[in-house]
Amino acid sequence: MKIRYKIFSVILTGIVITSCTQSKTDKTSEDNNKLIAEKIDSPSKAVFEEKKTEEKVLNIAEFTAIDKGFSTLTSIIKATGASETLSSEGPYTILAPANLAFDKLPEGTLDHLLKPENKEQLKTILDCHIIKGIQKKDDLVDAIKKGNGSIKLKTINGTVLTATRKSGDIFLIDQMGNGGVLVTTDVKASNGLIHTIDAVMMPKK
Repeated sequence: MKIRYKIFSVILTGIVITSCTQSKTDKTSEDNNKLIAEKIDSPSKAVFEEKKTEEKVLNIAEFTAIDKGFSTLTSIIKATGASETLSSEGPYTILAPANLAFDKLPEGTLDHLLKPENKEQLKTILDCHIIKGIQKKDDLVDAIKKGNGSIKLKTINGTVLTATRKSGDIFLIDQMGNGGVLVTTDVKASNGLIHTIDAVMMPKK
């Protein structure tokens, strides 16, 4: 009888210990789940600010500044003080030369233009890439068709560019006869559109 009582006591003690351990495990698991849920539902300030930045539509100056492919263009925008214009309400359409476009210039040309004493000349060149208003790719294509294969586009400094088609792409020719293709088109900014061009447009000397 005493032996049975001792066995029953051991079994009962084991059940109590197991129950307490399980209770603690469940509570710990519950706390962990709650903590995970709180992290998901309440992101940190840094994550929240990052999300806000991702949702914000950048203006032309901001967009070109964060894109490494436009690092040379960004330097020119800063050097000429054009950031104010390209951050304003607009709207503007910019034919944004990629770094590759500037690499095509004769050696030493860009370094020469970036000198402080050549600021006005550099600004004139930059203005050859900015058009007032919105010029979507499809609108340009339609206008070229209606214009019997070509149209004239006036930039903000009065320079006239000729737009035509070449192998299905929009091809632009400046007043010096230089030509460039619109590579990426209709990139939306808060104050206009960005088209990437693979050549630098030059004004008439």
